[in-house]
Amino acid sequence: MELQILHAIQGIHQEWLTEILRFFTTIGESGLVWIVIAIVLTCIPKTRKCGLTMMIAMAITYLVGNLFLKNVIARPRPCAVDNSVILKIPFPSEYSFPSGHSSNGFAGAVTIFCYYRRAGLLSLLMAALIAFSRLYFFVHYPTDILGGILLGTLDALLAVWLVRHLENWADAQSASNADKSEHVQEK
Repeated sequence: MELQILHAIQGIHQEWLTEILRFFTTIGESGLVWIVIAIVLTCIPKTRKCGLTMMIAMAITYLVGNLFLKNVIARPRPCAVDNSVILKIPFPSEYSFPSGHSSNGFAGAVTIFCYYRRAGLLSLLMAALIAFSRLYFFVHYPTDILGGILLGTLDALLAVWLVRHLENWADAQSASNADKSEHVQEK
């Protein structure tokens, strides 16, 4: 069934669409665009927390997705199973599940969405285009994409939760230290 979906997507190939989606698949390579965005956000004091949270989310995604799940599940890519489609991008060397492009994209985009709704919507659109490009180029199954979206989303939410809890803990520590210093000064 998944191969049927991929072959149906092959029916919409147009040269102009191929070039647009090649751009999106290229910027999604190794999470490149999301890493650049995270670095830029981290350099700006107003958006630093979002950038650092993105880095945490993508680090979790890399560890869980690329280093663990891809190697444990070891799913061959559709282009390795069915060579009837001529690839228009280089043959990827890693296993298929979950999609790294999708997991990185949604880890980054969902994190941005948690901090900045409007920018987050644009980021989610970009992540979705990157994810679709992987189906279009016949290098991922639909379930690879869905798995990547789920993994990236969960990792982003986990990273946001961790950062908020660390902030609350740090605030509590500061308040506790302030109370102690006031108590010492009173004596």
